[in-house]
Amino acid sequence: MLTSKRNQGNVDPENVSHGTAMLKKRRKMTSEQAQYAGKHGKADLHMHSTYSDGCATIEEILEHVQNNTDLDVIAITDHDVIEGALRAREIWSQGSYRFDFVVGEEVTTTEGHLLGLYLEKKIPSGFSMERSIDMIHDQGGLAVVAHPLHRFFRHSCQRPVMDRIHASKDVWLDGVETWNASFCGIYANYIAMGTNREVYRLPELGNSDAHTLSAIGSGVTWFEGKSALEVRAAVENAASAPGGKMWDMQAYYHWVRYIMDKEQREARRPAIA
Repeated sequence: MLTSKRNQGNVDPENVSHGTAMLKKRRKMTSEQAQYAGKHGKADLHMHSTYSDGCATIEEILEHVQNNTDLDVIAITDHDVIEGALRAREIWSQGSYRFDFVVGEEVTTTEGHLLGLYLEKKIPSGFSMERSIDMIHDQGGLAVVAHPLHRFFRHSCQRPVMDRIHASKDVWLDGVETWNASFCGIYANYIAMGTNREVYRLPELGNSDAHTLSAIGSGVTWFEGKSALEVRAAVENAASAPGGKMWDMQAYYHWVRYIMDKEQREARRPAIA
């Protein structure tokens, strides 16, 4: 694992993120560049279902990805719960889906959101970034910081925390989400890409952070291969690259309307004595 600090001594630090070496400082990878580089696989490893604050059920997400996208790998990463992702994997394993699946979770740490990928058990919320990373690694999972360096978003990991982890000899991030297609990535994506390529040189991912069906696949991680194991290998070998676009207005409309309708339903619910 090139991103592990246990092994980084054998890696030229100037080439750690060779997955983005052909890109300019603040540019995501286009589909044409991905094809040229041999990165034919497309993964979206950050999305939400009704198990947290997403609009779509597990079944709807799987059907949508199958019939309306060209994604090769997805992960469901609900906020601080893993039951939906485990249920999705169960349904996926019993079907004949053309895409691969990863169990994930978006963990709320005391210092920002963190994606845990390739998990089997829930990571508890409310711990420091370092402790949360360690708990992910204890399961053999990958720890990827989500939508970092957004100055005004309270769940975005900030520069002092990133610097602290970067300087640590005992804890490490496996990757950084430098393209987040939601409002969390507005302006912050370019800061994340530029800062990572100048300072941290972590493997980069692009994800949708979808809360609606229409947003799924808006952000992607380009990689060589088609499977969940191959996208993992791409991240571990710093060969992944971020790509995609931002949410369109339809995604925002559907999500806001869903949240408002949900709040109204809860407000009308009789109080329990």
